[in-house]
Amino acid sequence: MSGAQGSAASRWDGPYSLRYTLWVRWLVLLVSAFSTLDRTMVSILIDEIGAEFSLSDTQLGLLLGPAFGLVYAFLTLPLARLADLWVRRNIVAASLFLWSLFTAATFFAKSFAVLFVTRMGVGIGEAGGTAPNVSLLSDYLPPQHRARGVSVISIGATLGMGVGMVIGGNVAETQGWRAAFLFAGIPGVFLAALYLATVREPKRGASEASDHAVERPTLREVMSYLIASRTYLVILLANAFSLFAAMGRNLWEPAFIIRIYDMGPADAGLWYFLTSPVPSAFGIWLGGRLADGLGVRDARWYLWIPALGQLLSVPILIGFLLWPETHTIAGIPFAFVLSFFGSIVGSFFTAPFMATIQGLSKLRMRAIAAGVSTLISTLVGLCAGPLLVGMLSDAMQVRFGEDSLRYSLLIPTAAPLLSVLVCVFGARRVAADLARAKLGGGDT
Repeated sequence: MSGAQGSAASRWDGPYSLRYTLWVRWLVLLVSAFSTLDRTMVSILIDEIGAEFSLSDTQLGLLLGPAFGLVYAFLTLPLARLADLWVRRNIVAASLFLWSLFTAATFFAKSFAVLFVTRMGVGIGEAGGTAPNVSLLSDYLPPQHRARGVSVISIGATLGMGVGMVIGGNVAETQGWRAAFLFAGIPGVFLAALYLATVREPKRGASEASDHAVERPTLREVMSYLIASRTYLVILLANAFSLFAAMGRNLWEPAFIIRIYDMGPADAGLWYFLTSPVPSAFGIWLGGRLADGLGVRDARWYLWIPALGQLLSVPILIGFLLWPETHTIAGIPFAFVLSFFGSIVGSFFTAPFMATIQGLSKLRMRAIAAGVSTLISTLVGLCAGPLLVGMLSDAMQVRFGEDSLRYSLLIPTAAPLLSVLVCVFGARRVAADLARAKLGGGDT
């Protein structure tokens, strides 16, 4: 073991060895990656699907958002509640198996209606993926490591989105868009078996000194406790604005590159991967690292870091949309450079929000706390974001032609400014609300 590794291991005080915890984090990252790969790969294929079935941008927006998002949102809370009471590992493994099968089944879709149903099936499965994994991983990670540790969920999701675009684009060009769904779905079945066989279900509160793990509050008690936390409500609202921006922009961005830069799916998928998911993954890690470091001194940084990142990202990403596509540097469109740096700072919010929600919750409330956040961000971000962009693009089509998508994307790109305001004005209660949860919060 190197000196650096030995130092890290000597400071490690988690319930399992550092090596095994890293293995679990790696599997959680892969599960998260397959989740967004299967969910969002349709983005790079959307123009080919639209051409085959003669669909408008509004119909394509329905496939990108509500077809998946509505059923996903409907099932998120029941499965999160189950995760607070039952074996989280089993829920995640079963969910991964189910959504992988529905992804592969998209290969056989012969109509818009069947496509819609298979997207719903993916949503049914994925509803049991995120919240149970957040709760499970929080019991592996001591509080001082948590923001960085749980960031693998969002890093995996971001990289999975990018890898999906690359795989989907290349497979679509060589074997057709249907085969891309088969390539994406089948490996998830084997990953589900590996996850089930090697991940141990940790004791509730194993990563911290607490005697509240035996509590089994009712759903009403859980919701009353969470609603009483001002910081929790602030994060719900701020995260909804953030995800509205991210999902509305990211799910249409590959189509934007194809249409504006006249690229095929393979080239567009690769450029999208390099200029959005890759820098976003680094930004998620960096945001978690900054929050862990600065939050120890002043808990308000858990909201200030997201506010700062999004404030910087908005003008940069607006520049990405509006910069002339003919302006290049060393053969690379300058707009892609703006996308790279805007994606880094624009992703700062993810890990601090996720880790703070876990810190604000009692031990058998953590999955439901994450589930409520997922529910709201899904309804606002995934359901409303892509659909609104598609509707605006259709409405602007007569006036702007191919540029209609460019201008419709300005709405979600500016939305993080609302999240900035919420974070800045809502940061003063963070320390008190975290202390309340650590002490047990009194009576539930």
